[in-house]
Amino acid sequence: MTVLSKIAHALRMLAGVIVVVLVLITGYDVIMRYVFALPLDWSITISSVGLIAIIMLAIPDVALRGEHIAMDLFYRQFSPRVQKIADAVVAAAAFAVCLTAGVVSLNTFASFFGAQIQTAGNFNIPVWIHYFLVAFGFLTSAVTIPLQYVLRTREVDAR
Repeated sequence: MTVLSKIAHALRMLAGVIVVVLVLITGYDVIMRYVFALPLDWSITISSVGLIAIIMLAIPDVALRGEHIAMDLFYRQFSPRVQKIADAVVAAAAFAVCLTAGVVSLNTFASFFGAQIQTAGNFNIPVWIHYFLVAFGFLTSAVTIPLQYVLRTREVDAR
């Protein structure tokens, strides 16, 4: 297991912990809202950040393991040579999309961080947290997707 895969695994475990925390927060909010008529001001704001974190923290590990959703209806019928070409095209496109989205999110993060804009409502947190998580997820994916492609290509060539 490489250092990158250990980090990716730890991030996925952190995402799992966040899932449990969000379930507890949501359950607590439902009880407070419907049993005691005292809704929590902070639960929706925290949940929005948590949902972004769950996805963006898990993406690198999913990409490294090659466990993402794949449409292979036609792919399975390709020859091994065409499969290699398709793999390269998909990896390049995914890298380009993740890198572009990561850089755009990073720029947005920097803008919101500089402006110190906060969420609306009674419970305010900095908006930049959302964009930092998105930038982190996309940029780490931009690193892990080509790595996963290289590892997969070596594995196929070794057979």
